[in-house]
Amino acid sequence: MSVKLEYRFVAGVAEAPGAPLQLHNPLLAMLDAIRAQGSIGKAATQLGLSYRHLWGELKKHEAVFGQTLLASGQGRAARLSAFGERLLWAEKRILARLLPQAESLAGQLDRELLLAVDPGLALLSACASHDLLFGVLRDSLLRDARVLLDAEYVGSTRALERLNAGACTVAGIHLPLDDDRLCRRGSRIHLALGRELRLGAHKLIRFARREQGLIVAPGNPLGLASLNDLARSGVVFVNRLHGCGTRLMFDELLARANVSPAAVAGYDTAEPTHLSVAANVAAGSASCGFGLRAAAARFGLDFVPLVHEQYFLVCLKGALDLPAMQAVIGVLRSADFRRLARAVPGYDAEAAGEIVSLRRTLPWYK
Repeated sequence: MSVKLEYRFVAGVAEAPGAPLQLHNPLLAMLDAIRAQGSIGKAATQLGLSYRHLWGELKKHEAVFGQTLLASGQGRAARLSAFGERLLWAEKRILARLLPQAESLAGQLDRELLLAVDPGLALLSACASHDLLFGVLRDSLLRDARVLLDAEYVGSTRALERLNAGACTVAGIHLPLDDDRLCRRGSRIHLALGRELRLGAHKLIRFARREQGLIVAPGNPLGLASLNDLARSGVVFVNRLHGCGTRLMFDELLARANVSPAAVAGYDTAEPTHLSVAANVAAGSASCGFGLRAAAARFGLDFVPLVHEQYFLVCLKGALDLPAMQAVIGVLRSADFRRLARAVPGYDAEAAGEIVSLRRTLPWYK
């Protein structure tokens, strides 16, 4: 067995936040539908397939794998076999882990093909911490302003480094400004980002307010309520990658709670995205993780809120007057962008598009 990647053209703009992940496999879509519906017939209806076609695909792939995908046969209430469950959750984990790379790859293909179709498009380069609303911004700019947002997904620190090196026009970062102690002078966040944000040179543009906390299994069976509970026996945590903005914030919160990383089982197990953290919890590989409420909702998980943060776009002061940046600000201030943001759990974009100064906004300057 091997994996081959293909791509296809889709009319119009990309899906709204909460839509399926970029990469798609027909067999795994069938297994997911059967798991959700508990019936082959209902799964076939959901996918727009005939019962006979779906059943034939299952049998064909069982022959390839040499293992059964269903624990019950044709004509009965359908449920996945242990192998079918493992296969489905393995795909969910890896797709969630690869989402930023998949979106970047799709964006690069999109960029070259769109410029071939319409060479007059204005190109706006961005380096940003991955966010679920970035696709909405990109689609709106393309549709309404003929601006093509060329986004590379990196961590907040790397995004600012790229901006300051002249490699992009705009950066996307997130900061937990609702709690000044997390961003105080000398904090992990200040030490990582403070040297890259320069008074008089940069401007901040509000993008969205997001909610982060513990992502837990449905019903929160372990009764997790705070970071102190991560040190309990039997709790297995899944972390974010060292150096990313969410990991910096989590480590700051953990230190404030007087919990040693050594006391947290799974602290050194790291995932690159909020969605891959949630996928590990949903698959039962971990008891909990730290991430966005929206990621928990995507996988039908419960959530323990701990902190709000602000996601900002950052640009050089002189770039604000560029037509492409004015188009960005216009999209962020639009009723449509705010409506779409309200549909994403834990998001608030009512102040999106507001331009603020570093001195008045960042705790280490106050």
